[in-house]
Amino acid sequence: MKISWIVPAMFFGLLMVQSAAFAAGLTPAEIAEKATPSVVLIKVPDGLGTGFVVAEDGRIVTNVHVIRGATKATIVTADGQEFSDVELLAADEAHDLAVLRIGAHGLKALALGDSAAAKPGEHVVAIGHPLGLGNSVSDGLVSAIRELSPKRTMLQISAPISPGSSGGPVFNDRGEVIGISTLVITSGQNLNFAVPINVLKPLLSIDKGVPLAAYKPPTGRKRNIPEHSLTLLDGCSDTQIKAVIGNIEQAIKVGAPLYNDGNIEACYRIYAAAAFDTERKVAACPGPKHALTEGVGNADKLESWEDKAWALRDAFDGVLAVVAKKNGEVPTTDTGEQRQIPHHAVAVFEACDDGAIDSIGKGIAAAINSGAPLYNSGNIEACYRIYEGAIGDIDRKISGCPAAKRALQSGLQNAEGKANWRQKAWALRDTFDGMVDAIAQRRASAR
Repeated sequence: MKISWIVPAMFFGLLMVQSAAFAAGLTPAEIAEKATPSVVLIKVPDGLGTGFVVAEDGRIVTNVHVIRGATKATIVTADGQEFSDVELLAADEAHDLAVLRIGAHGLKALALGDSAAAKPGEHVVAIGHPLGLGNSVSDGLVSAIRELSPKRTMLQISAPISPGSSGGPVFNDRGEVIGISTLVITSGQNLNFAVPINVLKPLLSIDKGVPLAAYKPPTGRKRNIPEHSLTLLDGCSDTQIKAVIGNIEQAIKVGAPLYNDGNIEACYRIYAAAAFDTERKVAACPGPKHALTEGVGNADKLESWEDKAWALRDAFDGVLAVVAKKNGEVPTTDTGEQRQIPHHAVAVFEACDDGAIDSIGKGIAAAINSGAPLYNSGNIEACYRIYEGAIGDIDRKISGCPAAKRALQSGLQNAEGKANWRQKAWALRDTFDGMVDAIAQRRASAR
């Protein structure tokens, strides 16, 4: 799910945030004195963050990750006033930016500079609420302009940033905001990053918002996790399975933080090395080794490091899932309810030719690929209708396969008896996953 915003080509009036710029060459103390009345503390149930005023009508800028998942927030202004009625005007997940609005007027907006003019070696000042310690001021330099991914440029700064400073303003020596504190790489010293302020400016033209509790962050990219039957583990001893899983879990432990810090190529390299190490070092256990090397092969066909890293993460998660199935771990829905995935014998495909089985598998995969993103974005009924339609199409269009079609129809009848759209959608997803597993077993037995 992704929130899309219509952005006009020009900014008007107040929303240009044309506060008078500070005089050139201000000291950190002078910048702090002028700016701290416009810096706010943001309190959410599971943490703290920083924000700053960009318009007198109560518009506040912060990071999306400060408010992500929160159904409520309290914004505390510099004079101690607290505002709990918080509206979300805009969210840019790709750049970790959010624009909020509170019911206050006459606030002092900070002047916004031009981040495109920032140069390495320039002096900067950051203000935030690290660990809730109000209006902490730090200074440093623009260390570099970093392209963390093809679509994400960041200001690397040496001014220290700590938890709670996220969303705070970063100033040039004229007292203009040129960045928003957002990221710290904890494995190094002075590796702090700010989102360039120019990325924010288009979001300031948006005037219609939603209550904070209504915001549903996007689920990210569509995953393509392979679904394996238990036959994938044929020929694997418990020791070998543990070695495979150990390699995967260690790779994720090291690689995922690098990915989250923006070092995506390094994440991919670690994932690929783990796959190759498994191929070389784990004796026998051909199924998981083939699944991982196939994942590397799929990744090699992709262009971006981000896509490559996710292709291998999908391969990892597919192997982890089948091991969890072997160990009897119970899958659950997104609400924590135990799933009811039926287990079919391969006899469910009696009187089915290979073409019909392939068509059933493709119909189910297409339904999941279309319906699951709708479910994740909150359009639960639409997801269910797609699943329901896929079963109807299979029943009408595929000849033969009476037992398989009866199993799908039985799943549909079960879903129709559920109390709400969410339960109905999960009932049909369980039906699909049971059939996908049976297809995998049939193909394995036919080898």
